[in-house]
Formats: sequence, C-alpha cells, structure tokens
Amino acid sequence: MISCFLLISCASYTYTDAPPTLGGLYSKYLVIGYDGDIKPIEEVGIVTTDGLIRVRNIDGQPEGAYRKLKSGGFYSGGRYQLHLLPGTHVLKVGFHDDRGGGTRSWSTSDVTTTVDVAVGSVVHLSKWEQGYSWGAATSDGSAALPVMAEDFDALRNKK
Repeated sequence: MISCFLLISCASYTYTDAPPTLGGLYSKYLVIGYDGDIKPIEEVGIVTTDGLIRVRNIDGQPEGAYRKLKSGGFYSGGRYQLHLLPGTHVLKVGFHDDRGGGTRSWSTSDVTTTVDVAVGSVVHLSKWEQGYSWGAATSDGSAALPVMAEDFDALRNKK
C-alpha cells in the first residue's frame, strides 16, 4: 500500500494527461508571452505544464499582464501552453491540484525556475513532491507538439 501511495504521489502528468475533451471538464490555456502579433507555433518556443503547475510570473511580469486565450472547463487544471520567444526566461510557479477527486491542494508560496527555450522546442513543467517540499521538474515535451498545434489553432480561431 505504501508503494502505491509513493507511485501516485510521484506521478508525472504530460500535456495530454488532462484532456479537456472529457465532457468539457478541463480547460485549455494559451498565453502569449511576448508583444506584437501572435506568431505561428513554428516560430516560438513553448512551455507546457502538467495541469497542476501554475505559471504566476514570466520574466518579472505577472502572467495576467500577457494575452491569454482560454476555453472554459469545470476544473481549473488542463492543457496549458506558454509561447515565448527564444532565450532564457525566469518563471515563478505555484501549484493547484483540483482534479475532482474530492481533495484539493495548493502551494502557499511560489518557486522560481529558469527555462531555456528555442524555436520549436517544448519545455514541460511538472510538479514533484518530497515530504513537505515541492518544485517544478523540467522535461522535453515535444512528443505532444501535434496536439499543442491543434489546441493552438482552436484557441486562436475561437470566436
């Protein structure tokens, strides 16, 4: 039983693990982290999250200062993509876990993580926990790029 708990608490979720297609339960988010016209997905780098990590601040600016496109869902988690110009970016992140299982948890403070993005790259952030500590692990999320491109087109063309 303890090993099952450890496996569950250490589980990592990919971009597609929180599908918004389950009867509209989850949301899709697209944040444009640069000024000017929205660039094609092939011209930017992308940061995604596991649906638990919440980007609160991008390069010293609150996430709310950037353009955001969203499809609504019942649960606040879901597919999140942040489009950035190539370079090194500093993100402050928190977490909020509300997957509808009757239990909710959230961070009381944010952590800072630095990501390097290149054109066409996908940096995936997922929550890790150890005891009472947590953080954001980074991994290559490019396997989900076709789904991200579909979500990008749908959100951009949403009326």
